[in-house]
Amino acid sequence: MLKNFFRVAFRNILKHKGFTFINVTGLAVGLTAALLIILWVQDELSYDRFNTDGANIYRVEEDQFYSGERYHVTVTPHPSGPVWKEKIPEIVEQTRINRLSRILFRKDEKVFYESSVAGVDSGFFKMFTLPLLLGNPETVLEAPNSVVLTESMAKKYFGNEDPLGQSITMENRMQFNVTGVLKDIPRNSSFRYDAFIPYSFLQSIGAVSTSWGNNSIYTFVQIEKGSDIEDVNTKLTDVVKEYLPETTVKYLLFPLLDIHLHAQFGFEETNGPMVAIYIFSLIAFFVILIACINFINLSTAKASGRAKEIGIRKVAGADRKTMISQFMFESVLLVIFALLLSVLLTGLLLGTFNSISGKYFILSDLLKIRFIISFIAVGLLAGFVSGIYPALYLSSFKPMAVLKGETASGRGNGRLRQILVVVQFTLSVLIAVASIFMFIQLKYMQNKDLGFDKENLLCIPMNNFTRGQYYNLKRELLAETLIQGVTASNRNPVMVGSNSGGADWDGRDPEKRVLIGTYAVDYDYLETMKMSLVSGRSFSRDFQGDLARDTTGNFLINEEVAKIMDVGDPVGKNFRFMGISGTIVGVLKDFHFKGADQTIEPIAIALADTSYLSSILIRLTPGRVPESLKIVERAWQELLPDYPLEYSFIDQDYDNLFRSEARLMRLLGSFTILTLIIACLGLYGLSSYSTERRTNEVGIRKVMGAGTGSVIITMAREFLILVIIAIIIALPAGYYVVGRLLKQFAYRVDLDPAVFILIALGALTIALFTVSFQAFRASNINPAEALKVE
Repeated sequence: MLKNFFRVAFRNILKHKGFTFINVTGLAVGLTAALLIILWVQDELSYDRFNTDGANIYRVEEDQFYSGERYHVTVTPHPSGPVWKEKIPEIVEQTRINRLSRILFRKDEKVFYESSVAGVDSGFFKMFTLPLLLGNPETVLEAPNSVVLTESMAKKYFGNEDPLGQSITMENRMQFNVTGVLKDIPRNSSFRYDAFIPYSFLQSIGAVSTSWGNNSIYTFVQIEKGSDIEDVNTKLTDVVKEYLPETTVKYLLFPLLDIHLHAQFGFEETNGPMVAIYIFSLIAFFVILIACINFINLSTAKASGRAKEIGIRKVAGADRKTMISQFMFESVLLVIFALLLSVLLTGLLLGTFNSISGKYFILSDLLKIRFIISFIAVGLLAGFVSGIYPALYLSSFKPMAVLKGETASGRGNGRLRQILVVVQFTLSVLIAVASIFMFIQLKYMQNKDLGFDKENLLCIPMNNFTRGQYYNLKRELLAETLIQGVTASNRNPVMVGSNSGGADWDGRDPEKRVLIGTYAVDYDYLETMKMSLVSGRSFSRDFQGDLARDTTGNFLINEEVAKIMDVGDPVGKNFRFMGISGTIVGVLKDFHFKGADQTIEPIAIALADTSYLSSILIRLTPGRVPESLKIVERAWQELLPDYPLEYSFIDQDYDNLFRSEARLMRLLGSFTILTLIIACLGLYGLSSYSTERRTNEVGIRKVMGAGTGSVIITMAREFLILVIIAIIIALPAGYYVVGRLLKQFAYRVDLDPAVFILIALGALTIALFTVSFQAFRASNINPAEALKVE
């Protein structure tokens, strides 16, 4: 019987090569899209799961409270980790992670700035599953001036030499001995570092705070299996209260395995990256469904061509069960072909997919058990969905009716095909609506007025050894006509993340406790950044009290702080913050110091000397950026020849804030195009079949005088009506879905009706082009030849 199934299946495939090609190709494209999405989703869900004890590792986080509002942070005080381990028996191990600012590494002639360096406790290599290729994990960080490098970092500086015992120079003056080489940290890790130095070294040079009120590092703990997490949370808080009795902060454990997809920060609770997992999983399901609908439609549309075959086989004794088995076998065979083609396409498209998604998949990832299981599951799902209805439908033909020549494609079957076409295009248009509006939202955030001019603005990071030449560099650059402004700040102006409580002013409600951003700048900041004042003045050298010295200094605030103070115009009012007492000299128009997807928060700005500044900001002349850059490079080389010049442009830094969103939009856009292609393939196949079936009708219409245009309209109308119905359903659904998606953004675009109209016209145009091609071919048939077709 199986041999007969094969014979009949291949005979049918060869007889209908065109339809088989469309069926298999459409399904293969859909399966390829689904498999790529599955790869992406599996990778996102795999973060940190390479750690053997990952389920028992937690990051300690905080709930801070300001006037009753919860503000969640992921950092902790410097001294907390070892004390928690000592006083809480459930804590098996702990490590603090202090990500260091950019450090200059030098080994002979190889000199680079490194930004992925961390100070960690020795427990780091005990908690996390990060195999050392060289060195002993128990002792690698014992010596204060020891350093552990990743394999890639070791090759970068030492080539093929054995790096153990060799030294590397940091910041041109500190010698560190390489005591270990670590296998490169997996890409699906929540943290990625290339070099590790002992936390004890940072303590020995006074680079860490001993205050329990200073939250600036990550603390990870490994908890004994089976421990009561809520009980541990209580103990964490109680320990801190021993050292900081007045604190209202609550400490809690957050699972390592949830950090990548569920991490929280700030006042708002969001679903975070997990939303993307839901969206793309849904898209994968929709893509498979759309591809299966094609298969069902084309299979049932060709039913009349097999009616006599079915009738004869039934008269010859074949029962319905045998017929269902035959047609399911044929469907599964085509699905297998499509699956094999999809695996080939997936492999070929991995490079392109990596560039779009920012992932690093290789061919061996397709051989992993989890992917193979998913591959089989998708195949079974597609095979069942695609084959079950055509098999039931075809096997239901009554032999006497079909042998008498009665039609086998009844009204019910045609109606189902129409419904499926509507469903297919509804899903395609819905995905297109979401994709286009998310793209518009991304562009809106990237191009939003930030409250300062981010174009032609250069940012050069400073460290302890380069900031000493800042004023000399500033003086030299300002003497050049192509340099329009020079200033400095303690952070990149689009990445200001520090904040603090304790702000006070005359007339403050004693019950009001607020969290305010902190920012330190040099003179000429507002002028260089091209920022606007609502009232008051900028910092000025004419007012000596502006500069923050020990406990005195003046402030600039933004409009959000002025609203919180609620004292009318706050200029001239006393203001106390971060241990500094002074007056407010100016109110800045609100500006974005984070991404435009986040609400503008209150921020206070102090004027500081170079010891507090870490970023030089230089405004270059528009249209003459290359020449301006050469001036900066020349001045830097003259003043700081031992330190390579590294810089970034603020507009690029700002766009990088949305790098992950941009990748998701590219992914969404790519899958939107694929769904439309799959839908159009099905529409093309159905219109081709319809044209073939109506050849006589075309001939009669042409004999009766119908023109080419009239024939095309007649042939295309039945499909365009279905597409219009799909659009009518999809647009309101899209309005609702996009409205929900946009709510996660603090500043968002309007749901412009014009965009919906353009999407509708675009979908209709694509559908019209798809079906008109076959209709045009049919309209050019010679009427005499058409009337000969039975």
